Amino acid sequence: MRTDILPLCDKHYRTMEACIAPFSADYSIEFFRCTEKFCQRCFGERLGYVTPQRGTPPVFSSDQPRCDSHNRPMFICNLDRQHNLVKYACPEPSCTDTGTLPVGSGIQVRP
Repeated sequence: MRTDILPLCDKHYRTMEACIAPFSADYSIEFFRCTEKFCQRCFGERLGYVTPQRGTPPVFSSDQPRCDSHNRPMFICNLDRQHNLVKYACPEPSCTDTGTLPVGSGIQVRP
């Protein structure tokens, strides 16, 4: 997991914190969790933004922006409140692919 990124929650646009959850005795899951009180949103580098629920597989949005080069879910790295735009970046190390979307939009727009 990259520790040099700080995704923003796709619901609250608050900084997310790095977390580790034990999956089994030999394996842990690394992800980012929203810091807003009672928010369950998470960002995982493989799944993107999800709200996990115990005992069920994660449900993710099919319209989540993905990197054109790596086909990985992109994370929100910046919110431009003046222009009402959200900037996305690829979690792949050294990838410079970015994208922007209007806040609340489900259609990807490239700069």
